[in-house]
Amino acid sequence: MSARRGRLLVTAGAVLAPSVRESNGDRADGRVRSVVSRVLDLKADLSVFHALCREREAEGFGWIAERGAGRILRAPTLFEDAVKVLLTTNCSWGLTRVVVGNLVAAFGRDGAFPDAPFVAGFSEKRLRGEIRCGYRAPYLLRFAEAAASGRLDLSRWEEASRPDGDVEREITAQPGFGPYAVQTLSRLLGRHGKLGLDSWSRRKVAGLRFRGRRVSDARIERFYRPFGPFAGLAFWLDVTRDWHGGAERLWP
Repeated sequence: MSARRGRLLVTAGAVLAPSVRESNGDRADGRVRSVVSRVLDLKADLSVFHALCREREAEGFGWIAERGAGRILRAPTLFEDAVKVLLTTNCSWGLTRVVVGNLVAAFGRDGAFPDAPFVAGFSEKRLRGEIRCGYRAPYLLRFAEAAASGRLDLSRWEEASRPDGDVEREITAQPGFGPYAVQTLSRLLGRHGKLGLDSWSRRKVAGLRFRGRRVSDARIERFYRPFGPFAGLAFWLDVTRDWHGGAERLWP
């Protein structure tokens, strides 16, 4: 993948989902374009958000507009995003990577992430033992079964016209998806009204904005409230700003 003069050149190699690899001609080309657009969040309109960041440059948000930051890297499918969010709950990032790696290895298709029907075919025992999902195993199994059977239409969560509250309630209705998972998955859906706080981000924001003091979630939410529907995006970029190579030159 390379970029020049505002254009992005993507070369599709061997590691593609089976549905993409098995397509031909224009169909394959369209599918690849759709996947790349979703992964790189190319349809996001961040103009209003960047204007808000410029207004709060004195507080260290100007770098976001300067770099054009704010697009969230996502998986090729919402099912993959949702499963990975579920697998980050109440465990270390290292363990999450192990579990995801085990799922991919079990799928055995050139590194592709498994689809819902495949995951639905697991037993809870195998998910707990071989895959190492722990207590998340029954939640993952029920989610995959619902998505595979069509009882759960994930595409509805990606309809931009639907109110955030409606989508949040539908995600919350899925066993295993608590406030952190709901709000984090909402971020991946481009719905940034909530912060998605967890123990790591609470510590990070305390050091960045509150001189290391522990403060309530309500206090953190008030700090980012001026960003309105982009509060969660401002928060996320704030606590991950040291991940943006070279961006340290652009904030106080």
